[in-house]
Amino acid sequence: MTDMIRIQLVDDHTIVRQGLKQLLEMETDISVVAESCNGEEAVMHAMMQKPDVILMDINLPKLSGYEATRAILTAWPIAKLIMLTNQDDGTVIQQCMAIGAKGFLLKDVETEVLIAGIRDVHVGRDLLLSPELADKAAHVSQQQKVTLDILEKLTQREKEVLIALSKGYSNQQLADLLIVSPKTVHNHLYNVYSKIGVKTRAEAIVWVLQHPELTS
Repeated sequence: MTDMIRIQLVDDHTIVRQGLKQLLEMETDISVVAESCNGEEAVMHAMMQKPDVILMDINLPKLSGYEATRAILTAWPIAKLIMLTNQDDGTVIQQCMAIGAKGFLLKDVETEVLIAGIRDVHVGRDLLLSPELADKAAHVSQQQKVTLDILEKLTQREKEVLIALSKGYSNQQLADLLIVSPKTVHNHLYNVYSKIGVKTRAEAIVWVLQHPELTS
């Protein structure tokens, strides 16, 4: 039994956990030692059982998979988690890796791939993403780099203009807020539009809403 890979399953759907357990325990070197139906249980069971690998869903009651993963890794930094989800958005993948997950797999993954991933993570190898998922994560990284480059080009005053613009300020209100002339406001807007790649006030407002890091 010392060579068994001890698994914790975290999913709020009983049928999913049962199905995974049956599939995994057909392998002679895998044993499911804990089943958790929400984020709070996931943290509690992980601390009690100290499994070798945790399969973590993202959409969970009480605590999300992100929050549960952070809590587990804060208390037990060497924990090994694989996110197992239906979400294939590049941002989601990147967030999972950023909080310390060792892998990211979709729930429709082939059983052989899942089992191989569990064994890889167990022995210390990070789980490789499929080419499609890796491309999505890379695309998000590139987008974030572009955004960071743009934010670095904006002056503090230009950032203030964008934030005020997103709150619905008119040019005259911007002038009053910044204690400048309407012509100066017009110049600021021209420069801002050029830097963020938009042509209208509406497009600028949408850009701000899509980039909350501007106000962070």
